[in-house]
Amino acid sequence: MEGLVVLAAPLSAFLLIGLLGRYIGDKASGIITIVAGAISFLFSIVVSFKSLHSPVQIKLYEFLPLEGYTLTVGFYFDALSSITAAVVTFVATLIFVYSIGYMHNEFGKWVYKFYAYLSLFLFAMLLIVLSDNLLGIFFGWEGVGLASYLLIGYYHNQKKATNASLEAFVMNRIGDWLFIFGIIATFLIFKTLDIVEIFERVPTTESALIGLATLLLFGGAVGKSGQLPLHTWLPNAMAGPTPVSALLHAATMVAAGVYMVARLYPLFESAPQTLKVVAVIGGLTALFAALAATSHTDMKKIIAFSTMSQLGYMFLALGVGDMGGAMFHLTTHAFFKALLFLAAGSVITAFHHRLYDIYNFGGLKKYMPITYASFTVGALALAGIFPLSGFWSKDRLIGSYYEASFVWGLLGTVVAFLTAYYIFREGFVVFHGEERYKKFSEHEPQEMGAVMTVPMVVLGVMAVVAGFFEGWYMHAVGGEHKEIHLNIALTSVFVGVLGIALAYGVFVKRFLDPERTYEALKALHTTFKEQFFTEKLYHSILAAGYMSYSKVLYLVGERQFIDGIVNGTAYIVQSAGQGLRFLQAGKLNWYALGLAGGFALLAALLVFLIYGGGY
Repeated sequence: MEGLVVLAAPLSAFLLIGLLGRYIGDKASGIITIVAGAISFLFSIVVSFKSLHSPVQIKLYEFLPLEGYTLTVGFYFDALSSITAAVVTFVATLIFVYSIGYMHNEFGKWVYKFYAYLSLFLFAMLLIVLSDNLLGIFFGWEGVGLASYLLIGYYHNQKKATNASLEAFVMNRIGDWLFIFGIIATFLIFKTLDIVEIFERVPTTESALIGLATLLLFGGAVGKSGQLPLHTWLPNAMAGPTPVSALLHAATMVAAGVYMVARLYPLFESAPQTLKVVAVIGGLTALFAALAATSHTDMKKIIAFSTMSQLGYMFLALGVGDMGGAMFHLTTHAFFKALLFLAAGSVITAFHHRLYDIYNFGGLKKYMPITYASFTVGALALAGIFPLSGFWSKDRLIGSYYEASFVWGLLGTVVAFLTAYYIFREGFVVFHGEERYKKFSEHEPQEMGAVMTVPMVVLGVMAVVAGFFEGWYMHAVGGEHKEIHLNIALTSVFVGVLGIALAYGVFVKRFLDPERTYEALKALHTTFKEQFFTEKLYHSILAAGYMSYSKVLYLVGERQFIDGIVNGTAYIVQSAGQGLRFLQAGKLNWYALGLAGGFALLAALLVFLIYGGGY
């Protein structure tokens, strides 16, 4: 029963606000969203303790009876799903609280819709996490896609927001089609969509189709988690409100792809070739996004590229066989990535949502000390500095990479260096140095109120302490407990500190002039900033080619062929009507003549039949 409350609370909030939001107002809608999130979190904690050692499966009702099989709606509560649900609801509730301050007097009188969409987002993610079958996961999969479309495009009076929401929707539809085919292939192989039954049948099933099914399922994860090549939507999604960015990147949507692969890991383990693909895509995305983050200047996009990179880390871990490590990093990442986004949102709010470029700020440390401390803690955790949570989860992954291949380990180490550099580049430029914001704003920045700073402080605490629960987490989810590799840990921390030192030397001490350096490396800098020109490639070749193809179909297929048939038929009928219209002239003498002519014709026919026909 407690498990159903976890899902029912945000769903009820969505329905209540959707129906009555315009009458109860924005503040009440926000409170309902927060209360629903808190209830969901509390009950997920209860469920977690109950399901750690004895998983619980609930069959809610029969959805669709088929010949020989019935599709059901049900939920499965084990350590992995319950703990993930607790993390999702905890982070989401803090973001909901933060939203009250961020959305204050924001975008007219329709903010209640924003809170309704947030509740829908949380419910859909929980449906993915807790469903006991692929059908339920698919419903949640589409639900987070819909909610992200509504929330990314919330500022629908801004073209960049509507374009970003449409791009996210289209990119995810590509992945979703692959996911659908993967579900169909899985059903054809195992004759069931129930996750527990699939796991039971994996050891006794020998089918080359398993590799195809897992590849298709992973294709859905690539789209949902913004991995190469379906990645361009994720940084552009920053056009939405900052709480949406935090929720999208820390607790919902992009985390769904990693969780889905981890949830179905026994199936993926039976297809080692698919795991190699997962590792390659994850590793390339981790490096690709880290390089892009080193050159971008949009405060939120840098953090968005960081999410892409860290998700690539997780997929690489899944590909080399460390499912527990990937999920533990997903958990710690939720805390410090939400923290970084909320800190960025605090800075943006201080300047009335008008400044986003990191070079438009500067010197904010003394004006916004809590925001500065929060960002620094999040950045240290992301950089994997001891003893923050990122150190424990990221170093475990790097250790797993080296165990699998020196190449993967080296790639993980290089990405760790780039991560430390780009996140502290952002922090040093925004919070240190010259107060450049005076050129763009007449207002002096000030710290945000408690409704925004308290969630940041709580997330900051979690970003510090969460790593110490690694052993407990691995024991709970059945992951392999690994002793820390001291040499790898020291190397990882060293390259993290080296990245921070480089950012400090360039952007605070200015041992190098960044503008001159960028100019000297303009080609490389532009390549990184333009995401290796992948977005332009999609727009100029794929999108433009599709538009040209559509134009040809319109001009030739529709205007000439289809319209030609329709218009030609109409012309023939009209011409025939024009020729026969004299029959309906309304003149009695013509009618009499026609009647006489008809009788004469009949008489002639009768004479012919009698005499000419031989009668």
